[in-house]
Amino acid sequence: MVYDKDFLNEMKRAVRVKSDSADQEVADLIDSCENELKIAGVCIKDALDPLSKQAIKLYCKAHYGYDENTERFRLAYASLRDSMALSGEYKES
Repeated sequence: MVYDKDFLNEMKRAVRVKSDSADQEVADLIDSCENELKIAGVCIKDALDPLSKQAIKLYCKAHYGYDENTERFRLAYASLRDSMALSGEYKES
């Protein structure tokens, strides 16, 4: 998936970080999310798709650890990932 600096900054805002020193860590989380979604059978064609963006945001919130609700975010991400995997819209074509 290709994403730009604006998308990276949006994910940084989601985990409430402003520092550019976190760019690589957040970028790695985005890439990890994409790989995990692929393993689950979800193909992200466009990072701006609302469900894809939400999945990435939940994954970042769950794994960046910016507050005590990480387990809640992990469960929400897993539920969305599974729903996307069952949907024909996110299958590899």
